[in-house]
Amino acid sequence: MSAGLALGDYLHSNVLSLLLIDDQIYYWYLVWAIFSLFQAFAVIGFHWLFGVLFSEQVKLVFITMAVNALLNTLMFIDRNIVALNFDSSPNEYGEDSWLLWDLYSIGINANLLFLALVLISRGKLKGNVVWMFLLYCCCFAALSL
Repeated sequence: MSAGLALGDYLHSNVLSLLLIDDQIYYWYLVWAIFSLFQAFAVIGFHWLFGVLFSEQVKLVFITMAVNALLNTLMFIDRNIVALNFDSSPNEYGEDSWLLWDLYSIGINANLLFLALVLISRGKLKGNVVWMFLLYCCCFAALSL
């Protein structure tokens, strides 16, 4: 996963930098949404090759990367197509920020923190869906303070 994030940063810094600044801003969240989905399917593909397709860790990585893709897609729509807070025009500037932008900022970081904690626990939370949900809520709450 860290290799995927590093590759994403590399692509953003070297590929998107070839575009005009307005185009870079326009495609920023869309590229991250596509990259999050690609990363989730890459994790599934590699685990399928090794025969552990539906382990708990693979499910968690897939779900959190899908949440990241959803948040990035919502931000792309909100900034570039139509304002999701029913404003008259898309929310292009920082002054237009609203609840979705806060949820995005906290949610992306909570997903990564949650994944790190679950992967460090080495399966001790396996099958304990309630405890994993509470851990995710704690990660979200800790980052929102």
